[in-house]
Amino acid sequence: MTETTLPEGASLGTALRAAREAAGLSVEEISAETRIRGTLIRDLESDRFESSGAPVYARGHVRAITHAIGVDASPFLALFAQQVGGTDEPFPIPTPPPVIPAARGPLAPPESLHVPTAARPERRGPNWLAAGSAALGVLVILFAVGQLNKPSSNNPPDPSGATVTTSPSAHPLAPPKTLTAARPPTTGADLRVRLLGGDSWVSVRNATRTLFEGVLRNGAIQDFKDAKQLRLIVGNAGAVNIVCSGRGLGPAGGQGKVLRFTCSADGIVAA
Repeated sequence: MTETTLPEGASLGTALRAAREAAGLSVEEISAETRIRGTLIRDLESDRFESSGAPVYARGHVRAITHAIGVDASPFLALFAQQVGGTDEPFPIPTPPPVIPAARGPLAPPESLHVPTAARPERRGPNWLAAGSAALGVLVILFAVGQLNKPSSNNPPDPSGATVTTSPSAHPLAPPKTLTAARPPTTGADLRVRLLGGDSWVSVRNATRTLFEGVLRNGAIQDFKDAKQLRLIVGNAGAVNIVCSGRGLGPAGGQGKVLRFTCSADGIVAA
């Protein structure tokens, strides 16, 4: 590890880029060595720290980059502290300028609307055919009911004068089978991240790689799945709503809080 003297008056981004170029390394080579995305490395070399989410993550990126270059991290971290300060709160997210609609010309006078009037229904006399058909239907129903209520002639008369009624042997009915299939048990991690009431830096990883890392804007929705579990880090917990394997957590925490969670088939827990 070589000791490095930073150029006088240089910013952290300028010093990082100068050290990398002096070592003859490209951004892609540093990214492959540190597993830090190339866009984050370029942002740090341009003194844009917001994409790292919070100072604690940006400071870790600086330490990893200087280690990959082969220089002492101390002067770079001291320069980072001068530019950013000692807080670990998330970086403020820049607010986009308001969109001012273009001025419109004078509105054309509204066209008169003609609403057609419904035609009055034609008066008709009584429908004797329909009435006769209904009466005939009633008579047929009454005749069928009378036939069903007649006593059955299949029962033999009893010499004593009493009527003997034979009933078919009663068989107990089997209980109806349940047709509703059992719901299969939930397997793996099923994670939904939704931003409500603000923006937040979000990182989602599984056991081997980073699935997403960056800033999600208000109203954004992202879904992630894994066969085992997912690890989640949020930079502004008050704006992040989490649903893990069908269980809703609601807001992940307080505004501006950096929190970590683990999502699996059993639900979500704080890491």
